[in-house]
Amino acid sequence: MGDCVHCGEPAGFLRRKHRRCETIHYEGLAEMEALALAATTDPEFNAEAVRQRLAEVGERTFAGEAHVTAALERGWERAVAESLASGALTQSEENRLREFRDKLALESGTAKGARKLDRASQSRLRHDARAALAAGDGEHSLAALSEAIEQSTLAPAGRRRLLADAWQEALEGVLEDGVLSLDEEATLVRYLRHFDLSEDVDLTDMVKAATIREAAEGLVPQRQEIAGRMPFNLMKSEQMVWLMEDVDYHEVVTRRERRGTSHGLSIRVAKGLYYRPGMFRSQFHEWEETLHVDTGLLGMTTKHIYFHGNRKRFRIRYDRIVSFDPYSDGFGVMRDAQTAKLQSFRTGDGWFAYNLVMNLAQQV
Repeated sequence: MGDCVHCGEPAGFLRRKHRRCETIHYEGLAEMEALALAATTDPEFNAEAVRQRLAEVGERTFAGEAHVTAALERGWERAVAESLASGALTQSEENRLREFRDKLALESGTAKGARKLDRASQSRLRHDARAALAAGDGEHSLAALSEAIEQSTLAPAGRRRLLADAWQEALEGVLEDGVLSLDEEATLVRYLRHFDLSEDVDLTDMVKAATIREAAEGLVPQRQEIAGRMPFNLMKSEQMVWLMEDVDYHEVVTRRERRGTSHGLSIRVAKGLYYRPGMFRSQFHEWEETLHVDTGLLGMTTKHIYFHGNRKRFRIRYDRIVSFDPYSDGFGVMRDAQTAKLQSFRTGDGWFAYNLVMNLAQQV
C-alpha cells in the first residue's frame, strides 16, 4: 500500500496519488498562475500580499513554496507575452513588468521573458530615436528620447551604440537621393551634439554630402581639415576644397605594332626600285590601352585639379576640360587639346569626386 503524494493518506495498491487530489493540485497550480498574471497588471500590487495569496491557495491544493515561485514565474512570462502580442511595448508597461519581477525576486524561470523584454525595449528605443531624427522639431523630441533612454535598463555602452546606429540609419535614409538639405544636416548635427556622439559615428558621408551641396550653391566648401603642408603651389586667390590620398592615376596610351612579314635585305629589281608592290606584306597596327601611371595625392581646388605622385605631377584648369566622365570608383577628364587622351583618377568614391569637380568647374 502506498501513500498519496499530495494528501499523505493511503492511495491503494501500487498507487502513489489519489485522482481527486491530483485534480485539486493541478487546478490549484492553474489558479495560482492566473492570480500571478492578474497581479502583474495591478500598479499598486504588494509583493508580500501576492505571495501570501498564492501560498493560501497552495495550502488547500497541496502546493508548496516551490510551486508558488513557479506559478509567479509562469504568470510573469505570460504577462510579457501578452504585452508584446498587443503591439509595441510602452515604457509604462515595461516598467511595471520589471518592477513586478524585481520585487518578487524572480530569476531563473523568467530568463526567456527577460530576453524578450530587453529586445522589445531596444526596438522601442530605436523607433523613438528614428522618430526624434525624423521630427526635426528641435530639442523637444530629443528631450523625450533622453528620458526614455534614462529609464531603460541598457548599459551606458549599449545606449550609445543604439543612438549611434539610429543616427547612421537616418543618414542613409536622407542620402538615398544623394542630396543633404540644410535642414536635414541641422537635425543630424543637433542629435549628435545633444547625445555627444561625434566620436561614435562616421561623419564622412554627411560631410561629403554637405560639401557637394555648398559647391552646387556657388559657395567654397571648407569642410575638410587638412593637416600639414600640401605639395601644391596654389595660385593667388585659389582655395583647396578637398584632398584625397592614395589616388590611382591612369592615362590612355596608343600602342603600335608591325604585324606580317618583311625582308631584312633589300633586293634591287630595277633602277630606283627595290621591292615590288606585292612584296609588302607587313602592316602597322594601333590600339589604345589604359595604364596605371602613378599613385598620389589628388587635390580639388576652386580653379584646378591637382595631382602629385612620385613620377607624375600636374594640374588641370577646369576651363580647359571639355568633358567629365563618371565612374563608380572615380572620374575621368578630357582636356581641350587636339592630341589629348583620357585621364582618369580612381578615388574610391566616384559619386563624391565626380559631383564635386563638376560643381567646382561650374564656378569658374
